[in-house]
Amino acid sequence: MRVLFVAMPLIGHLFPMMPLVEQLRERGHDVMVATGGDAAAVVRTQLPVADVAPPIDYLRAAVRGLGRHPVLALRSGHGMADARGGAHVFAVTNRPMIEPLLRAAREFRPDVIVHEPFASAAAIVADRLGVPTILHNIALDNGTVIRRELLRLLTDTALPAPATTLSIAPPSIVRVDGRPLRYTPYSTPGAELPVFLRKPTSRRRILVTRSTMLGDGPDTMLRAIVRAAPYVDADIVIVRPDRKTLRSKSLPANIRTTGWLGLREALPHCTAMVNHAGAGSIYAALHAGVPQIATPAPGDRAWNAVSVQRRGAGLSVRARSITADHLNQLIADPDLAANARAVAAEIAAMPSVTDIADELTESAASAQ
Repeated sequence: MRVLFVAMPLIGHLFPMMPLVEQLRERGHDVMVATGGDAAAVVRTQLPVADVAPPIDYLRAAVRGLGRHPVLALRSGHGMADARGGAHVFAVTNRPMIEPLLRAAREFRPDVIVHEPFASAAAIVADRLGVPTILHNIALDNGTVIRRELLRLLTDTALPAPATTLSIAPPSIVRVDGRPLRYTPYSTPGAELPVFLRKPTSRRRILVTRSTMLGDGPDTMLRAIVRAAPYVDADIVIVRPDRKTLRSKSLPANIRTTGWLGLREALPHCTAMVNHAGAGSIYAALHAGVPQIATPAPGDRAWNAVSVQRRGAGLSVRARSITADHLNQLIADPDLAANARAVAAEIAAMPSVTDIADELTESAASAQ
């Protein structure tokens, strides 16, 4: 079976699909990934990659996609996973993908195309080639609705529904239609874990991560963390700090910084996590069973943060508003910890990526 995986040129959109990529490759299937930007760069040494999309300039895409739709712009700005607003933004980046993706697909000749909701240009290409699609959800929002709204903007043709929809969302947080699929953390080889993070510590430890899309400029979340740190009885580890934090000679004694690392390896030795509410970080904490502070922001990030807070597995706090009280509650509240562990157990009980890969392999064999 020849399988083409399609993702936006964003690490956070590709990585949730990579465990299935690897499982299918292990079974001897021919697999290729079509994406672009950083997402293409980080997996290019591991498998065939078709570079079909330029890096995303979110501000430009948002202005172009939402400039004539102020109500949608307002809803998207609130970060509550508004599917129509998201579709207008991602339609800007999907349109230039269609022809390069079509050329790559014609050359690869896939039997099936697996795509994440925001890369629904893949459904147009699959229809032109006459091959089925599998929709692979990657977050806490409803990918079926996102796909529908995107295709409404991209084509006038009524396209077939996906043959299968995969959902990684834990049902106790949000119910998303589709075949349940256990979230499996993924990180690229070579992300070495610092020695001090490789084993448990007698002190409580908070891991702080930022968006992979952020540059080295000032970060309001890190400023708030640094202000609060002296009043928190825990070690605080900041991953990929901004330039100001990295160069500071006067960080509080309980703060350490580190470069890129695999969250899957680091989180089991941490008490809690603070993150930017991106889906990848949200899921990493849920999978590890550690409570989290998630900072709401545009896109789907407020939806992610609020969803975690409603489940009782963490707190939703604006980045600039994080205080020592929030951090101390995060590491000391037994209910937050218990609820986070309960969600981790729920995730562990979902069908594994191995199960899904087996099903797809059996389905392909029966179709021959």
